[in-house]
Amino acid sequence: MAAAVNSSDEPTLVTGATGFIGRHVVNTLLRRGRRLRLLCRNTNKARRLFGPEIEIVEGDLLDASSLARACRGMRSVFNLAGGYEFGPAHRKWMWQVNVEGTEQLLAACWQARVERVLHCSTAGILFAAGRLVRESDFPANPPRACHYKQSKWHGERGALSWAARGLPVVIASPTVPIGAGDERPTPSGRMFLDLLRGRFPACSRTGLNVIAVEDLAEGLLAVERAGEHGERYVLGNDNIWLHELMALAAELAGRPAPRAVVPLPLVALGGLLGEAWGLLTRTRNNRLCWETAYFAHQRQFFDVTRTQTALNWQPRIPIRAAVGNAVAWFAGFTPECQTVPEVSRGSPVSP
Repeated sequence: MAAAVNSSDEPTLVTGATGFIGRHVVNTLLRRGRRLRLLCRNTNKARRLFGPEIEIVEGDLLDASSLARACRGMRSVFNLAGGYEFGPAHRKWMWQVNVEGTEQLLAACWQARVERVLHCSTAGILFAAGRLVRESDFPANPPRACHYKQSKWHGERGALSWAARGLPVVIASPTVPIGAGDERPTPSGRMFLDLLRGRFPACSRTGLNVIAVEDLAEGLLAVERAGEHGERYVLGNDNIWLHELMALAAELAGRPAPRAVVPLPLVALGGLLGEAWGLLTRTRNNRLCWETAYFAHQRQFFDVTRTQTALNWQPRIPIRAAVGNAVAWFAGFTPECQTVPEVSRGSPVSP
């Protein structure tokens, strides 16, 4: 059973704090009076986002010494760091961060006797045929064809293994967060950016679940507070078709909506050609590859009632407002970077 976190002054470590999800979680924790420590590679970015007084340990998930320093004296840990990219150039990096990095962090939590660990996975690895997906639908084998999902599957299996050994780990599985603050941006954020720049002329028939990033932050705190060790909680809100989501974004942005729905065989062909081009040119920011084609044929609609009941939590921001926040953000934004840098020890970013 979970030991609920009650103290507002709980010493808490956050990894992935400067990412899209992380910054919203950090600000929510600060409003609750939490005493925070952040594990960050880019200390200047963390100071810009959260002010000069916040405690920072410089390091990353693959630097064991920085993990030991970061976890020391902490009672709670939010593991929000992760790699989220598509294309062959990113596969080794995602494995390092999402699997090896997760393992090293959880080992450091064990050594530091951390009392509460929230591991942020992804709802994208869950699967059910012919019905709404639920928290219990964790597949026996890793998803095929998508290296991002494979790495997150293995990372979550590692977290559950630590839970079985006695580490107090609880799993949060977000769907697709949308809203302001997606600086990298994430692959899902690029959809809004591409729409605003006239680079989204057509959609695939993709089914997804979206949630306002502010609601997701509150949900993550609810999982930490009330979730049971070794259990999984899906944090999502609205089930929607991709063409409906992009039509809403286009309406709010005053831009043309995507004009067509591309058949899945054509998406698959484009993905194969894009994959070949990425391997040939060593392109790091590969929007069109086999993994994006794989995502395009997904129809993942979720039933989140168990999570909402168990946590006494539910989203409050309507999808129209969440999309409006994303559109307003990307309308005046220049992405922080368009590629993932070469790394020797791993470069965690938030999903």
